[in-house]
Amino acid sequence: MNVLEFVKEMKEKATKELLAISKTGKSIEKTYKFKIGQADIVTIRGGAIEKAAITHMVFRGLSIDRAPGADMGVKYSGEEERADGMVYQMEVFPENPYCPMGHFNTEWSRKGSGSYQYTMNLDLFPAVRVEEDLEGMKRLMDGVADRFGRNREKLREGLDVHYNMKHWAFPLATKVGYKLIALEERHVDLFIEAYRTFFSGYLEILKKRKDTPFGETESGLKLERNGKWLEYLTLKDDAIKAAQATGIPPEVIIGLSYPPSAVF
Repeated sequence: MNVLEFVKEMKEKATKELLAISKTGKSIEKTYKFKIGQADIVTIRGGAIEKAAITHMVFRGLSIDRAPGADMGVKYSGEEERADGMVYQMEVFPENPYCPMGHFNTEWSRKGSGSYQYTMNLDLFPAVRVEEDLEGMKRLMDGVADRFGRNREKLREGLDVHYNMKHWAFPLATKVGYKLIALEERHVDLFIEAYRTFFSGYLEILKKRKDTPFGETESGLKLERNGKWLEYLTLKDDAIKAAQATGIPPEVIIGLSYPPSAVF
């Protein structure tokens, strides 16, 4: 399977499965065109899903810097070598605080006529920690590492640094997913299987926890978690800075990444 087939498959599956879990949710798809590309965003709201954003974005001629730490692997920094690429990203904010936020960030790009390189950040950001679910997801992803002969911990190394800020008591990240940087074409099978496995495991968590009773305390923890995510986006995330500097419309940035509610 090539990466475009993967995006088509996952976009259709994600929309269908999240709507089914939400029960009463509705989806809206919007397309935004801008100077360096186009973004298609499916937004789901209602029922068990407070907000889910499923984004496929194409960019052309973007100034690129592959220093680790940029969420999409890109930074805008003036007159540098230009790259073309795509982003497939999903952020899921469940209604129930016992369901963690699902962070699915993938990007692939190439300079000139060279080969594509692939970057991925997958993780769970809980409001109320359910250790059983986090450990279960980690086991699933360890299984992927084993099948591909990779070091389990190396594949998730850096998530806790990436999704953290100095003034926080603890990171957003739980390090149950993967952080893959600049994979070559020959490793696309790992890229695709990791994503599929993580998404399938996440769906099972949503189905299991979406009807768990919760009160004001748990709702407050969800709003605080969402607030930390917004702090990260606006104060630290290099991908957001790149998007702003290259003229990607604010409504795209807000639509694909911002939480539906938050407190500070």
